[in-house]
Amino acid sequence: MKVVEPAPVSKPSAAHRSEGTCRLIHDDRARRGARRGGAELTETRATIVAVVLVDRVRRFVPTSHGRQLVLVVAVGGLLRLAWGLWAMRDTPEAWQINGDQYSYWYFGNEIANGRGYRSYITGDVTSYYPVGYPALLGVVYWLGLNTPLPADHALLTAGLHVVLATTSILLVYLIARKVFDHHVGIVSAWIMALFPSLIFGVGTYSVETTFIFSALVCVAILVDHDWTQPMSRARLIGFGAALGCSILVRPFLAPVLIGLAVAGWMVGRSWRSALRHLGWAAITLALVLTPWTIRNEIRFDRFIPVSTNLGDGLCMSRFPGSDGGFSWAAHEYCADPDLPEAERNPANTRAAIRFVLDHPDEELRQIPQRFFKMMANDRGTLAESLGNGSRLALPSGLRGALDSVSDWYYHVTWVLALGGLVLLARGWRGDPVRGPRRAIVAVTVAGLVVIPVALWGNPRFHTPLLPFIAMLAAASISWITRRVRDAETSAPSSSSTNERTTGTSRSHEVVAASRSGSRLDLRLGRSR
Repeated sequence: MKVVEPAPVSKPSAAHRSEGTCRLIHDDRARRGARRGGAELTETRATIVAVVLVDRVRRFVPTSHGRQLVLVVAVGGLLRLAWGLWAMRDTPEAWQINGDQYSYWYFGNEIANGRGYRSYITGDVTSYYPVGYPALLGVVYWLGLNTPLPADHALLTAGLHVVLATTSILLVYLIARKVFDHHVGIVSAWIMALFPSLIFGVGTYSVETTFIFSALVCVAILVDHDWTQPMSRARLIGFGAALGCSILVRPFLAPVLIGLAVAGWMVGRSWRSALRHLGWAAITLALVLTPWTIRNEIRFDRFIPVSTNLGDGLCMSRFPGSDGGFSWAAHEYCADPDLPEAERNPANTRAAIRFVLDHPDEELRQIPQRFFKMMANDRGTLAESLGNGSRLALPSGLRGALDSVSDWYYHVTWVLALGGLVLLARGWRGDPVRGPRRAIVAVTVAGLVVIPVALWGNPRFHTPLLPFIAMLAAASISWITRRVRDAETSAPSSSSTNERTTGTSRSHEVVAASRSGSRLDLRLGRSR
């Protein structure tokens, strides 16, 4: 049998070995780069798109960051659901008893039943409150009337608020992660999820839960962008549409346009870039407001893009001796209260401006009073929730405990947020990515403070600030924990270094002593 010997295998030359080694090194680097790229890709999945698109959610949720976020959102959502189901049992009774809650519910109910937006006092067409929130309630109530959903206004309102409030936790995480990092984002989400007044707000007919959601959506659209390049026209148009809806709920978010202009200037380093970003958003915003403006022009023969209650809000606390708090706009420094709302609105606006010009010292005295009244405490939301028309009450001891917890949680959080303001401002101009995002958040926070202070000292006006206070407080907490961790890790290394130095010194002394002894023995031997 013929034996077939294997063909001799020639040894690779040095050049071939070198080429193969280079190829292996290149492949290994490519694999490591792919892993790093995958990690970076996972990092970028935490975007607004990741929340909306199912495929990206599937990629983000299984990660460790995704699991942490799911836990926070689940806890916050369950707390809001439990409170909403308990607190929302009935609808408001009358505006004299339930205040603005009755107004929002009434207008939503009228819209759902096709009767339009009319005053419950005169029956005439009105535009006193911004239409966004009543219109949203009207859509939800209409679904209760025309779909299998229950026609229970209290339950429908609670369900709407639970969805919006729980989603707001997610949006807070996204914004904080883009402005700072994941750790700040997850701490922000926990602070938001456990915030007592934000949980109690689900059990009201008030506008704050909806406005907070709309404001966070607008800010998230902006900070989600990669600011190393100009924002696309499509994103600017989407932001303008979201901002228009938010302004129709409550117009306090309008200054965010200044933040967008600042970010646009930073990315292009030119006024042309700033105006491009501002222009597309402003045009879209105007288009969103146009239908309501046309309706008001037809009904009132006046230019009213949002509402007619601005004049009353400006005038009510502006009179000599005012403490900056609520007062009916019926004093001598306001216009005739019997004027129709479309005429009273500009008249009271002019009256407020005239008061500021004629009494500048009084205005300066009232500004801090309005601010401190707005920021004084956070227990008002619980009172609103218990006064929503459901006729619920808590034992006095429990009620007092919840009030105290609400206030303490709020005060500790905003004190921590003061440090977060410093961290927000630190190095923002030198960071091409996070710098524009921080400018947007800073301008938003400033607007949510300045506009309410220009009106009157309403404690409810600080509620939309709470998500941003949570982010800034989380930044402080993250900074403190990192400093503590760094101190703990540096202490053992310092002690081990000292021990190594001490041991080395002692060994040198022993060696030196032995050498000295050897030289001494040698000299003695020679002398003998």
